[in-house]
Amino acid sequence: MRFRDHVLASAVTGLALYPRSPCRAALTILGGVALDIDHFVLYALRSGDWNPVGGLRYDRRRHKLPRHGDTRPRYGSLRSVAHEPQVTLPLVWLAALLWSPLRPLAVGVTVHLALDLHLPRYNWRVHCRAEGRCERCGIAGVPLEVYYLVDPRRGGRRWSEQNCALWCAECARAVRGKA
Repeated sequence: MRFRDHVLASAVTGLALYPRSPCRAALTILGGVALDIDHFVLYALRSGDWNPVGGLRYDRRRHKLPRHGDTRPRYGSLRSVAHEPQVTLPLVWLAALLWSPLRPLAVGVTVHLALDLHLPRYNWRVHCRAEGRCERCGIAGVPLEVYYLVDPRRGGRRWSEQNCALWCAECARAVRGKA
């Protein structure tokens, strides 16, 4: 998920939960975006560039498909253990239960991790569109799963119905084998 999406989702959540408390709403927004500091730290350690503007430029570039002749380095996954919900959420919520002023921050972190969750197989719109059949071969009565046509990490739209297809396992292997 992109930085601006985390800011917007955290802002909406913070303002909805705390309409009369701007400080708590701000803490929710902070919790929703501060978790991404690990991306910048990993980028800086791998590239040697500690300029935040350089980190934002790299983040914008890494979400797009590489252009022909582009030899600039790619630094792989910039995810740390902080983005593992089974590790981060219990720690954050335990701290929030022990010290209540941290609750808006915990809500923001929870929103952030929920946005990062990869759940393409639960896209109900694609299931309805396909009417229980594989959209590639037309077979029915087998387990089907939603797959991205263009991965969101490569510039595809995460929530777009047009960027998803419902395929059986054989079709998914065939298509992914070609890529």
